[in-house]
Amino acid sequence: MIVAENRSIKHRNIVSKLYSFVPAEIGIALEDFRGILEQHGVTPDGRLFFSMLSEPTADVMTAELFMGIEEGDITLPPEEEVMFRSYFEIRNLHTIRLMEDIDAQSQVAYWELAKHVDAGGYHQTTPVFVEYKQSPQGGTYVEMSVGAVR
Repeated sequence: MIVAENRSIKHRNIVSKLYSFVPAEIGIALEDFRGILEQHGVTPDGRLFFSMLSEPTADVMTAELFMGIEEGDITLPPEEEVMFRSYFEIRNLHTIRLMEDIDAQSQVAYWELAKHVDAGGYHQTTPVFVEYKQSPQGGTYVEMSVGAVR
């Protein structure tokens, strides 16, 4: 796997929410998040990524889920614990792209990023981000990134 350096994640109009779940149930968390947004009249636009806030080997994963929305501003009840950002940017990322067999390759990619950061003498500055993207041909691929500087 090839690690690209000096990458970034940039988005406008992003909402996020913290979740804890068994890794196999990330789809349930995503559907819950989407349901909260739709219940309050917020329109997800298809952009989706998350940050892993716990170790990937943990039985229960803590993650911040992010979704792009069509609206330029929203107000949700505080009990929904949804955060809105008009602009979101993370720089100095080291990134691996997974084009196929994403579930099986994600653990390999995680450890490859960790090895790259360690071997390069970098200091990790962000959690790991996993961003789902669409290819021009309509397929889904994933970019897994971690912020790191010397």
